[in-house]
Amino acid sequence: MTKLLSLGELLIDMLPQDSQNSAYLPIAGGAPANVAVGYAKLGGKAAFCGGMGDDYFAKQLSKSLEQYKVSTEYLFTIKDSQTAVVIVSLDETGERSFNFYRHNTADLLLTSEHLNHIKWDELSTLHFCSNTLTNLAIANTTVCALKLAKNNHKLVSFDVNLRYSLWQNSNDIEHNVHACYAYCDIVKLSRDELNFLSEQTQQAPDDYLQSILDTGVKLVFLTDGPAPATVYHKAFILNESAPIINAVDTTSAGDAFIAGVLYYLNHTDENSSLIEKINNEHLVKHALSFGLRCGSKACLAKGAFPALPTLQEV
Repeated sequence: MTKLLSLGELLIDMLPQDSQNSAYLPIAGGAPANVAVGYAKLGGKAAFCGGMGDDYFAKQLSKSLEQYKVSTEYLFTIKDSQTAVVIVSLDETGERSFNFYRHNTADLLLTSEHLNHIKWDELSTLHFCSNTLTNLAIANTTVCALKLAKNNHKLVSFDVNLRYSLWQNSNDIEHNVHACYAYCDIVKLSRDELNFLSEQTQQAPDDYLQSILDTGVKLVFLTDGPAPATVYHKAFILNESAPIINAVDTTSAGDAFIAGVLYYLNHTDENSSLIEKINNEHLVKHALSFGLRCGSKACLAKGAFPALPTLQEV
């Protein structure tokens, strides 16, 4: 059993069509959806769980997931709701900035009742991000999903993936993020996110990393753009450099990375449990390397879903 369920937002990325950001093309996106597609393109079984708008974009979004063989059985249409939209702008190095249009949109309206449909016995892993922690209602739904996953003995992966503009009060960020750690086996965050979260708790970054492990998290993956990535475990610390590339678009780099890590852990050494695997230093080192290759490959093309690599490309 190696099926991934990715929980969160499915939205429209308005991607620039030239270096001046003067024209945009609507493309399906959203970090958890990217991870589901990334996992499926590598050859894994994946499903997406989230609220979908009752609007013009709905058919495009569901078809986009189905095109990449991501199951939409847990994609729920929210009556009379709109799809969230994000304007993505790129600078000359391929780095992104985001402007979100997300007021009471479908991705925020998923409820615990929707979660009752999930067939946990078909799944190995639940993955989520922090964009479904930004207000009380969707945060409660997310925590409910985490509790269900742990009660059903599933691996839980959390990509912090902060989008600061989505939070009404930035003082809520660390509290809401930290409340999830107790349910997680894997946490991924960037160097910038680590610095922000440690500052909010008035801790040194290394102390904050240790505080995550102290909650019971087994692996913390720390990425830092083109700089080497690090994975922290209570028994070991591993570093690895990313392949050197000329980035075209970094939109889905982090999503490709964690999709690669989760794919590798789920599809290697079938005689071991996932919990055994995430405590195996040798296997984790290979998962880190595989994830970095996936993330680098995703920077070589524009867009999210199309840029995510297949297994043959990695």
